[in-house]
Amino acid sequence: MAAAVTPGSTLSPAPRAEPPAAGTGTSAPNIARMCDYLLGGKDNYAADRESAERALRRCPIVPRLVQANRGFLDHAAARLAGDAGLRQFADIGCGLPASVNVGDVVRRTDPACRVAYLDNDPMVLVHARALLAVDENTGVVEADVRDPAALLADPALRRLIDLAEPVGVFLLGVLDFVADEDDPRGIVDALAGGLAPGSHIVISHTERSPELDPISRPHPRLGTPFRPRSMEEITGICRGLRLIEPYPVRLPHASHVTRPMPLIGCIGRVPG
Repeated sequence: MAAAVTPGSTLSPAPRAEPPAAGTGTSAPNIARMCDYLLGGKDNYAADRESAERALRRCPIVPRLVQANRGFLDHAAARLAGDAGLRQFADIGCGLPASVNVGDVVRRTDPACRVAYLDNDPMVLVHARALLAVDENTGVVEADVRDPAALLADPALRRLIDLAEPVGVFLLGVLDFVADEDDPRGIVDALAGGLAPGSHIVISHTERSPELDPISRPHPRLGTPFRPRSMEEITGICRGLRLIEPYPVRLPHASHVTRPMPLIGCIGRVPG
């Protein structure tokens, strides 16, 4: 399991000794590596750790958001493989491999589940291909969520995933980094339109709140927008899905949690 992170804590994982792979520069911080650091991983570099620590100082809730997002992944993946009976999955914007990934969860139900991990980050692709694509039922695909038509048409994805059959699609902590002009609602609509009825889409998205204001502005080095949205906006992004009760909800959604965080979880079914 990943090391526990508490607000305001400072992690000190050992820096990687290996040189970076070609095309994966380390002089600028990277969202996937920052999340890896906040989860207690070691696939990160000084720029990532420094940027993550700055975010922690300005917004101490960040590591709890990252951990709640991972918890929602575990819950949703188990629910889709169990209750929904799905046997093929696509994790879009998968990020760096963690101690437990989508494939680990769904294969507790059926070891034959097929899983595609998709990302456009060169470092994520290098690590995912080395650590996750170890059998014929697992694939790693280079794809950009902002071009859903190309993503769904990718031959590497279609060799593994039969889009004529229901698929479980994960968009966890992805659409918060899609600018309004790139139309996150249109992205979800396009993905849903290319999936078989009975498919499910799982979304997590940060909610606009004063707690996140200190980091809700463009980062000059990341070059990536961070765009928390209101509950109404997030629900609108999911308008083309038949949302499953009790979603959308603030996470973590559990009876013993007295103060959910500004993180919205949605699970919706593609109608038809």
